Amino acid sequence: MINHLYLLPGTMCDHRLWSAMSIEIEKLCPNHFEFHFLSIGKQPTIDGILQDIKQQLPNERITLLGFSLGGYLASAFSVKYPDLVEQLFVISNMPSALPEKEIKERSRTVAWIKEHGYKGIPQKRVLALLDKSAHENEKIIRLIKDMDILLGQNTLMHQLMTTTKRENLFAKLSLLPFNKYFCVGLNDNLVSVNSLRELNELDKYMQLSIFENTGHMVPLEQPKKMAEWVIQIYRKNVQYCCNKTACN
Repeated sequence: MINHLYLLPGTMCDHRLWSAMSIEIEKLCPNHFEFHFLSIGKQPTIDGILQDIKQQLPNERITLLGFSLGGYLASAFSVKYPDLVEQLFVISNMPSALPEKEIKERSRTVAWIKEHGYKGIPQKRVLALLDKSAHENEKIIRLIKDMDILLGQNTLMHQLMTTTKRENLFAKLSLLPFNKYFCVGLNDNLVSVNSLRELNELDKYMQLSIFENTGHMVPLEQPKKMAEWVIQIYRKNVQYCCNKTACN
């Protein structure tokens, strides 16, 4: 049986965000997963972005997996189109409004870019996204910078300006009767692990996994652990699982 995963990237990320994880899944469970890489698009509102995502999907219930901004959009999509979601995976995201501090930082960034232009993601910002254990990992650092360069200033401005104002989705999300799997790095500087723990206690359909020695970029920092996490969840659901031998 082929298990289809529909994957939404984060801010200034593309399909390469998922490359290492998908390779690890294929190693652990060969020929049982198919990956569908979704794009965020350039619609001027979050609602428009959700409609654009819908156009990329089959007219059936799916497994939707989103990282960071993509995690928020995956949650918002689940709230807007619950009949199209079988199960939800959210990585490095809190399905809520952004903290006031981050909103102000984004506003300053937009103002700076409008005045001075965009010269690429600074090294300091890249390192802030990573656990200290990955600060010398040139492969990860280079990939983050390469994705940023390819997507460029217009994409960054669109994503910052369109997705900063966010609705707190958790109350609506918690009412949806399908499984929601969240994971976060213990040392993520952008997501409150304690807040996710609190939310996990309130939603009987939510399961939270926390990866140690990991920052915000979980798919890049811990691709093997992520692969094991996804496969373990599928193996618990008999209707999806590949055979036990293939997953060992």
